[in-house]
Amino acid sequence: MVSKEMESRIDKFIEDNRQNVINDIAALVNIKSVSVHSDDPKAPFGEGCHKVLDKALSMCESMGFATKNYDYYAGSATYGNSEKEIAILGHLDVVPEGDGWSHDPYDMIEKDGYIYGRGVADDKGPTVLGLYALKCMKELGIQPNYTFRLVMGCSEETGMGDLPHYLEAEKMPNFAFTPDADFPVCIGEKGQLGVTIEMAVDGKVITNVTGGTVGNAVCASATATLKGISEADLGDYDKSIYTVKAVEGGIELNAVGKTAHAAKPEGSINATKRLFELVSTLPQLSDAEKKAMAVAAEVLKDYHGAGIGVEVADEVSGKLTHINGVDSMEDGKIQLRLDIRYPVTMKGEELFASIEKHIAEVGGKAVLRNNSVPCYKPADTPEIKTLLEAYDHVTGEKGVPYTIGGGTYARRFDNAVAFGPHFHGMPNPCGEGRGEEHMPDECNSIDYMMKALKIYVLSLIGLNKLSL
Repeated sequence: MVSKEMESRIDKFIEDNRQNVINDIAALVNIKSVSVHSDDPKAPFGEGCHKVLDKALSMCESMGFATKNYDYYAGSATYGNSEKEIAILGHLDVVPEGDGWSHDPYDMIEKDGYIYGRGVADDKGPTVLGLYALKCMKELGIQPNYTFRLVMGCSEETGMGDLPHYLEAEKMPNFAFTPDADFPVCIGEKGQLGVTIEMAVDGKVITNVTGGTVGNAVCASATATLKGISEADLGDYDKSIYTVKAVEGGIELNAVGKTAHAAKPEGSINATKRLFELVSTLPQLSDAEKKAMAVAAEVLKDYHGAGIGVEVADEVSGKLTHINGVDSMEDGKIQLRLDIRYPVTMKGEELFASIEKHIAEVGGKAVLRNNSVPCYKPADTPEIKTLLEAYDHVTGEKGVPYTIGGGTYARRFDNAVAFGPHFHGMPNPCGEGRGEEHMPDECNSIDYMMKALKIYVLSLIGLNKLSL
C-alpha cells in the first residue's frame, strides 16, 4: 500500500491534527444549515446553508487550497491541476434537528470519546475528514496526478437540487466517492420510482384522507374524515391503534403505525393500511369507496412489490421494496404516494409498466412521478480494489462490497460510489432510537473517525497511482 516510513508520517499527521479535525467539525455543526428553498439568489437553500458554505470555504482556503463557490448551491476545494479529476462528494446541509435531544444540537459537545451535534455523522463530520485527507496529501508532499476536488453540497437532504447547478460548472470526475455511508464500500444504489396510486371515491362516507409527513418513510399516522358515521358504527376497535374524534356530521378516525425508511421497511406497520382495514368494515360505504379500500388493501399488503405487481429481486442488490409515505384526497380521489426502491440491474420504466397494468386490473390508477436510475459499479474494477485495499490494511479485515436501497450523491455521477465513514458494529452510546444519523443526539466516535481518515488518505494515495 505505502512504505512503513510513509505510513508513520500519515499516523503522525492524524495524531497531530486530531483536535483540529474536531474543532473544524464543531465550527460547521454550530451553524444550523437545514436546507430550505429560498428566492434569495445568494442563498438558494437558506441563510444557514449560505453561512456554513462560507465557513467551509474559509477553512479550505486557510489550508492553501483553491476554492470555488457555485452561487451557494455548492462549493469546492482542489489540490492539483490535472485535466483528470478524482472527487470527494460531501454535503453541508442537515436534516431538521427534531425533538428529544439531550443538549443543543447546534452547539457541538465532546464527551467520553464522542462528539454530539446535528451533522457530526451526516455529513459535516465526514466532509471535514475528506478535507483533512487532502491536507495530509499536501503536507506529505505527494505530487497529485489528478485534480483532487472536495465538493461540498448544500441540498443533499432535500432532493440534491444543488448538483445540476454544480455540474453545469464542472465536468464529471473520472472517479468519485462520497463519505456518506458505511465501509467497506457501497458499489450500488437501487433505483427509485415515485408512483402515486389514485382511487376514485364519491364522498358518500369518506370525505377526506391525510397521512404521513415524508415520502421516504412508512406512514406512521393516518386520518380519515367519515360522514354519517358514529363511533358506535366502528364496533369493538383497538383503542391502542385507533382514536376517534367527533366532528360536524361524523367522525375523524385516526390510526397509528410504526415507521421505517423506504429502503428498509421490514418490521414497520403502515398506519394507512390499519386505517383502511377498519374503514372497509363499514356497511355504509358506497360501491366506489369499497372498491377504493380493496385497491388500497392490495397495494399495502406487503413491502416487496407483490401488491403492485413487481415482486422482483436480483443477486446483486436483493428484493425490491415499496412503501406508502404520504396520503391525501383531492378532486374525489384518494392518493397514496409510493416510494419504490428497485434492484440495480433492472429498468424503472419497465417496472412502472408492470405496476400500471397491475393497478389498473385491480381498479386503481398508477401515476409516475419520477424515476431515479440505479447506480452500480462492479467490485473488480481498479478503483474499488484500491478502496478495499485501504480498508483492509487499516482494519485487518477482508471487506466485502455491498449495495443499498438509499440514495447518496454517488447516484448523480457517472463513476462514483459511497465509501464510509461509518463502520459496521460501531458502538452507540445513546441506545436505540438515538445517536445515529437523523436521530436525536446524533454522535460520532472520534477514534473511529481517525481510523476513517487514515483509510481515506491511503485510498487517495492509491487512486493517485491509477491510470483512469
